[in-house]
Amino acid sequence: MQTKLLTRVAAFLMVFHAFAHNIGMSQWKIAKSPEQQAVISGMTDHRFPFMGAVHSFGDSFTGFGAVATIFMLLVAFLLWHTGGFAAAQPGISKKFLFLLFLSLAATCIVEFIYFFPFAAIITLLAAVLTGVAAIGLRNAKA
Repeated sequence: MQTKLLTRVAAFLMVFHAFAHNIGMSQWKIAKSPEQQAVISGMTDHRFPFMGAVHSFGDSFTGFGAVATIFMLLVAFLLWHTGGFAAAQPGISKKFLFLLFLSLAATCIVEFIYFFPFAAIITLLAAVLTGVAAIGLRNAKA
């Protein structure tokens, strides 16, 4: 039961993270200063061919943001369901949770380095909960 609760809370945190990320991504072209507007214009006004497509850096930025949101929701789905079958399949659940923990921990580090503390702290909390859930299954048979 503890594993299920921990992973469900971690899943909720990742859904919240995806929701907040999507809100932030929808507003990235809104400049608050002339300097920001210059950067936004530089990212969106110039298109160039790259690997068979013609896009701007702004298009890539938006696309990477959408992909990140999709993967946050995938992680939430995996956390929710892995916790759900942990009692019946503790061995495979432990392996999934360990891999999810590693990926969340790595994501947290990247977020602290390249983004901002709020995003990183949400991911850190999800990683800690996932790690605790995995440790709770440490004696499970594979």
